[in-house]
Amino acid sequence: MATVPFRLWLLVPVAAAWAGVAVVLAELGRWHPAGALNPVFALTASATVPIALSTVPAAVLAAAGAAVFALLLALPGRTARDGGDPVRYWLSWRGLRPSIPVGRHAARYLLGIAAAGLAVATSGIGHPYWTFVTASVPMSAPDLPARLTRAAQRVIGTAAGLGVAALVLAAHPSSYAAIMVIAALQACTELTTGRNYSLGLVFFTPMALLLGDLMLPAPIGTLLTERALETVIGLTIALAATVITHERRTPTSRTPPRDHLLDHV
Repeated sequence: MATVPFRLWLLVPVAAAWAGVAVVLAELGRWHPAGALNPVFALTASATVPIALSTVPAAVLAAAGAAVFALLLALPGRTARDGGDPVRYWLSWRGLRPSIPVGRHAARYLLGIAAAGLAVATSGIGHPYWTFVTASVPMSAPDLPARLTRAAQRVIGTAAGLGVAALVLAAHPSSYAAIMVIAALQACTELTTGRNYSLGLVFFTPMALLLGDLMLPAPIGTLLTERALETVIGLTIALAATVITHERRTPTSRTPPRDHLLDHV
């Protein structure tokens, strides 16, 4: 898609379908992180940066080589506790109905990512994949309170991260210096995100901006403004999709059923 001039419009249906399929696969495989955040990130970051068709094989080899290298680093660190029997989980086509949690989750991604695609295709934002990623973040949470919390954390962490990004970009790191800075920020992101998402974004935001500047160079003010704008657009879309697809539960009796009581014995 990155080789065609109308890639952003093509990305609207493709990214929406990709996200819906990724959510179902994530549920089947019990992926961590949950949801379609990483697949959407990979697709949109690759498809929105224009490249020549002749460079696609080199890009594929680079991505495959990076994946193999990551596995070679990760597999030796496995312990005996990591190798238990996998938990089997079967999902039928009936489970994909919008009235079923998995189907509703897939519908949420289809709606949210399609809306994000329309937003980036019509707005002309300089780094359009940021909107897709931001929209994916709250939708990956398991329920409405968690999605609202994740959205608030995104705003707080991004705001603080933009301040750090301004300092990093003002130093104008280039070549090997930029690679070392990105590696350090990535390590800090991995060490902190699992404990506090907002804190992780303090490191992730300048890393994303530095990567974005390497791919599509732009003035510092423009990068910071676009990041803030795309955060607002992406979160607005995610929250709207969450509200539209949220399950409306009818009031039930205060007395739990017998099976529910036994679960707590």
